Amino acid sequence: MRSINLVKVAFDAELLRLRAMMARQGRRAAFALIALIFALVVLALAEATGWLALRHRFEPIPATLILLGANLVIAAIFGVLAARSSPGHTEQEALRVRRQALDAARGALAFTAAVPAVTRLLSNGRERGAGRWRIPFMR
Repeated sequence: MRSINLVKVAFDAELLRLRAMMARQGRRAAFALIALIFALVVLALAEATGWLALRHRFEPIPATLILLGANLVIAAIFGVLAARSSPGHTEQEALRVRRQALDAARGALAFTAAVPAVTRLLSNGRERGAGRWRIPFMR
């Protein structure tokens, strides 16, 4: 019975770990999407800047370069946020609990499986009706 409870604990810990990991990956994907949007804006502004540089030599260019620089900084910030992806405390703790529960369940199952084998060996050691002991596995 204890091994079943330990397997339940391991399952709950793994479920908690997976939920935390999915939430982290969701945030990471959102940050990556925002970074991608700003990177596309940077590319569009770079093209617009090149076009304005050819057409209007100096006046609109500084304004476009300021927007280009601001978009580049924003894209870099969101890109760093998307790239930074280490498991949080909840994921690490859930993984530790799952491992401990599974190790304990393995130990309990090994002990539970050994008890019937030992009792069978001990009960087969006596012949029926003869009242004397014999060596198991030998006839």
